[in-house]
Amino acid sequence: MKIAVIILLLSLVPLSVFPWGRREKKSVSQQAPVEIVEVTSDSLENTIKITGKVEMFGNVPHTFIGIVSEDGRQYAVYPPEQEEQLKSLQGHLIEFTVELLDEGRGYGSLFLRGGTVTPLSWEILR
Repeated sequence: MKIAVIILLLSLVPLSVFPWGRREKKSVSQQAPVEIVEVTSDSLENTIKITGKVEMFGNVPHTFIGIVSEDGRQYAVYPPEQEEQLKSLQGHLIEFTVELLDEGRGYGSLFLRGGTVTPLSWEILR
């Protein structure tokens, strides 16, 4: 009788070791495709000026650029191609003209709650 119980228990062990759930389907791309944005009269409604600094957030290899305004509000920058241009501007006080996007886009929008912006132009103040 003991041997039958031991064999039954040992046969049930592999069932608890291996998962029985469905596998997640891997998405080809986690981010939306890059769009070229033209400044038109419609997009001028969402155009604002932000005075602040460029700051790098996250840890390598998951870093992203954000704009921190003088009042402490943090904005995510989209598209990621603009991050390369803004990296060299860290440490300067800058006046940005940006388009405030209606919805969060990109990796930085998951963490920075001020909104997602697309920089249109900037001027270094100091």
